[in-house]
Order: sequence, then C-alpha cells, then structure tokens
Amino acid sequence: MGTRIHLARFVAALAISGGLATATAAIAARGDMEEGYLGRFTAAWNGTGQVRRTAEGSPWTVNCAIVQNRDGNRIALDGSCRAALLFTRDIGAHLVFDPATGLYKGTYIGAKVGPAALSGRREGDTLVLTITWPKPVNGDTTAALFIRNDGNGRMQIQVRDRVGEATVTTTDILFRKTDG
Repeated sequence: MGTRIHLARFVAALAISGGLATATAAIAARGDMEEGYLGRFTAAWNGTGQVRRTAEGSPWTVNCAIVQNRDGNRIALDGSCRAALLFTRDIGAHLVFDPATGLYKGTYIGAKVGPAALSGRREGDTLVLTITWPKPVNGDTTAALFIRNDGNGRMQIQVRDRVGEATVTTTDILFRKTDG
C-alpha cells in the first residue's frame, strides 16, 4: 500500500509539473506575441485630429507629435498636441505588459486633472484600456482609451467617455510614422 501512495504522489507531482511547464510555455508565448506587437510602436509619430476639452465642448483640431521609447515589455509614448496658438498640452501613455496576466497597466498623461491610471488588454491591433482619472472628468472618474496600431505605419488614439446615456469621443487623433 505504501508503494501505491508513493506512486500516486509521483503521478500527481508529474501532472502538476506538466501543468506548470504548460503554463510557463503559454506565458512565454504570450510575451513573444506582444514583443512583435510592441515593436510596431518603435518610431516617431505625427498626427492630426480632434480633441474636446469637455464632453459638451466643440471639437478643436490639433496637431500632435509623439516619440516612443521601449524596454522589453515597457512602452512609453510621449509627446504634445497643439491647437493653433490657443493651447499646447503634453500627452503620453506609459504601459507595462504582464505576460502572466495578459494585462497592460500604466499611466495616461494629458488631462487637466493630472496623470490617470490605465489598465486593459490587447484586442487584435488595439489596446483597449480603462482610464481611471484622479478626479471627476465629465461627471465621473473613468473613460476608455483605444490605441490602435495596424502595423502599417498608422496609429489611432481615441478617448471615449460615457456622459449620461451617450458615449462621447473626446479625443480622436490619427498618427503616421515619421521614421522607420
């Protein structure tokens, strides 16, 4: 009977180690997939689009420039947008990808209320992130950030905010790569 118990423990240990090996391989594969996706951002970017300073406000046409810095699973998009001579605002997103959870987490820069927390996942070519503002913006403390990179030198950044029953796009900027 003692041999059967040891054999059962041995089989259980093999099953657990096999499961761990499979999980470790899956995490590594997920990290490799994201490596290719994050490589799409390596460039300087120029863009134009529309920004609303408030959900009820009229859209302003902006011109923006962003540079990207990357280190492994970390990516930093930093730049600024300007609307004619009326205003200039620093913008950015600093993100870290966690292969164990498949989540991106980080910080959004660009709102008057200060830096905001980001968290979300990649869906195809798009990072779908929840913004959690430090203070209410348009009546609440959350919005959605979409960063789409098609891998062909185009990137779109949108911020959408729920205001009452409506969803308002407060930022919509289309960028093009300016270097390889």
